Amino acid sequence: MYLETKTFKEPETEFKDVFGTFVAVFKRKNLSILNGKVGEKVTEKVGEKLTKNQKNIIKFILKDAGISANELSELMDISQRKIKENIKKLKEKGRLKRIGPDKGGHWEVIEKTS
Repeated sequence: MYLETKTFKEPETEFKDVFGTFVAVFKRKNLSILNGKVGEKVTEKVGEKLTKNQKNIIKFILKDAGISANELSELMDISQRKIKENIKKLKEKGRLKRIGPDKGGHWEVIEKTS
């Protein structure tokens, strides 16, 4: 049998004995030479995506800006806790803003422009 020999650079490897279990640790290449640009772009792209529930919340708010979390919960058939979590995420993403108090206030949907 003929085996072609190629030279591969093996990653730096560390072998450990952890409570009687043999563990091999392969070290990653240092990506810091990219100045974090790759990570930033990935985070930007991932951060822009909205979940199905978040999109539905925005749709209902566009129809009725005064809608409550309780009403959203009933319409979407998910818990109030999940509604509040999604609203919090939409606020953090800059897609939703509350104008006025909980009672008597309304929601404002903020459209993202690239």
